[in-house]
Amino acid sequence: LALLRGRPGQVLDLACGTFDLSLAALAQGKAVQVHGCDFCAPMLTAGAAKRSGRAVTAAVGDALHLPYADASFDAALVAYGWRNFGDPGAALAELRRVLRPGGQLLVLEFFRPGGGAWWPRTFYATFGKAVFPTAGALLAGDAAAYRYLNDSIARFLTLPEARSLLTRHGFPGQRWLPLAGGISHAVAADRP
Repeated sequence: LALLRGRPGQVLDLACGTFDLSLAALAQGKAVQVHGCDFCAPMLTAGAAKRSGRAVTAAVGDALHLPYADASFDAALVAYGWRNFGDPGAALAELRRVLRPGGQLLVLEFFRPGGGAWWPRTFYATFGKAVFPTAGALLAGDAAAYRYLNDSIARFLTLPEARSLLTRHGFPGQRWLPLAGGISHAVAADRP
């Protein structure tokens, strides 16, 4: 959230899950009101108690057809959900549509390691393929969810592909921040 400039008012948290990022945006003074939107209604239900009494609304919605009017938001957030959208480019076009001119987009995501990025490639080849599913099976009784995480990253964009896609869909000015040694990244971009 540190990449967001100023103090946005109305914020969309797309693929909000159980509202963790929504609540962090409020707590850090990055939002006055957060509108959480997720395709999965049970996730919204699971997080209902967390948002109770706070300036956070919830709506079931598809990232490719957002249930909001044009230019509704000062900022939009997507945390680890972009790779799950059926068409990442179309989702960016929708996010641009619902952002006001000068609005900001913040995406936190895992990207497919490429080129000379030895650490992320090593991390995903070892931890992603073996350690995470094993730990998931032992701790949560669900190796499949952790296997899915690694598989979804392997099918997603590289950093250069993500930069290009953002630019093509109306987010040319980007600020990138590698996290955990480049395993994950945050990117903030302004809607012209």
